[in-house]
Amino acid sequence: MYHMTVYDENGKVLIDDALKAKNDAEAKQISYARLAELGHADKPHRIFQTTGRLVSFQPHQVNSKTGKATL
Repeated sequence: MYHMTVYDENGKVLIDDALKAKNDAEAKQISYARLAELGHADKPHRIFQTTGRLVSFQPHQVNSKTGKATL
């Protein structure tokens, strides 16, 4: 069992979904397809096993001049 969480630039949770996948590769494939489908492919996200092991992570991008998250 896997889980995907997607955030906006302020850290607000946009998606918090459980995923059924046989392995890490399938979990990534399902998650990336869902991100693209919802128009969130460039948003910060994490994909992890329910045991807590991180499978994929895209952090917030921070503007070095303002110190604020950008997308």
